[in-house]
This record gives sequence, C-alpha cells and structure tokens, in this order.
Amino acid sequence: MALGLTQVIVARQPRVGIISSGDELVSPHVQPTLGQVRDVNAFTLSALVEQEGGVPVHFGIQPDRVDELLGAARQALQKSDVVVITAGSSASTRDLTAEVIDALGAPGVLVHGVNVRPGKPTILAVCAGKAVIGLPGNPVSALVIASLFVTPVLQVLLGLRRILPPPGVKATLTLNLPSQAGREDWFPVRLVASPQGFLAEPVFGKSNLIFTLARADGLIRIPADANGLQAGTPVDVTYM
Repeated sequence: MALGLTQVIVARQPRVGIISSGDELVSPHVQPTLGQVRDVNAFTLSALVEQEGGVPVHFGIQPDRVDELLGAARQALQKSDVVVITAGSSASTRDLTAEVIDALGAPGVLVHGVNVRPGKPTILAVCAGKAVIGLPGNPVSALVIASLFVTPVLQVLLGLRRILPPPGVKATLTLNLPSQAGREDWFPVRLVASPQGFLAEPVFGKSNLIFTLARADGLIRIPADANGLQAGTPVDVTYM
C-alpha cells in the first residue's frame, strides 16, 4: 500500500487428481474382508497436497484393469493440473500403471523406477503437458516419494521462486543403520531429548505399515554414496 500497489499477482491453487489402484483396496469406511485393505494413501496424500497449497481431487478406487484405470486417469488428467496414481499390491500393477500412463499422451513415462528406498517402483511422466506420477502402493513408500516428487511439482505450479528447505532439526543417531551403496535411503526416526541435544532413534517397520510413520517424528536421509550411518553420527531430521 505504501508504494501504491493495490493489486498483486497470485497463483491459482493447483488441482491434484488422486487415483487409488488395486483390487484389494476398500474405502476406510468399509470393514475389510479376507485379502482386502483400507485405502490409506488417498487421505495421506490429500493431506500432503493441502499442506503444500494444492487442492486434492479424488477419482476413486480403480481395479487392476486397464480400461477402468485408463478411464479414470483420462478424466483426472482433464480436470487436474497434476495426476497421482497409487498402485495396489498386485504383482502386475506397476506395469499396468506404466501402460495406462503411457496411453495418456506424449511423451509419457520418462522414468520407471528410482534408486530410492522406500519407493523404488516410482513412475515419473509428462502427459499432454502435465505431470503424472505413479506412486508405490505401500503407505510409507507413497508418502515418502510424494514428499520427494509431488511437493516440488506443486511448488513450481504455485510459482515459488525461493524454495526453502523443509523444517527439521539436527540430532545424533543412536543406532547403526546399514544401507546399500548407490541407493538413497530415507529412514523414519523418533526424536528424544537429552542433555546433549536431540537423539534420533530409528523406527523399524515395513513400508506397508502406516504406524511406522505414525510413531516417527521425521525422516533422515542416507545418501547414495554411503554404506550406511554409524551410531553417533550427526543427522538432519526432516519433519513429517
């Protein structure tokens, strides 16, 4: 106002179409039967999208069939700025998702598989000028990969010119953590206050168990050029 500027340019909130894929998925409101699991990813990803300034748009749970998944994906691509597909645990789902994404438009799939744990089967694509990302079905993997790849896309669409690092705190690792050389690992940890500062206690659990993240305060990164981290190593804990 002091400069006489009465109008400013703002960015429209990007719409993120979210599709859950898997014959075994059911709504969280349904009591699962044998071989079924509740769809966690649609809701955790919605929270991440809202936190980053986007608008999540749900396109439902789609079975592991090309025609139905492709129909939902085309609708999502038309009505959204970004499309995110989370795959189920079916053995063929990864290839099915890549096939569907490739059919959405050129250039299609750019990357099928990233050297990151958790989240190796990630798909990165551009279809008709829009980002399309295929996430792993496991809840921990999906959320970690979304923070690595979906969040930067939203920041670009929002026109952010100065990207600040995610909030976190420095801590000291309490246990040895092995890692495969050449692969980037993200590991959940719990923060414990001590007279010497914060300690980072690893939270062990499989990537299909959401309580692994529920019990953690944040994530630490083991770089690809390391064989792991030793107890006593200073680490940066990124808040979840």
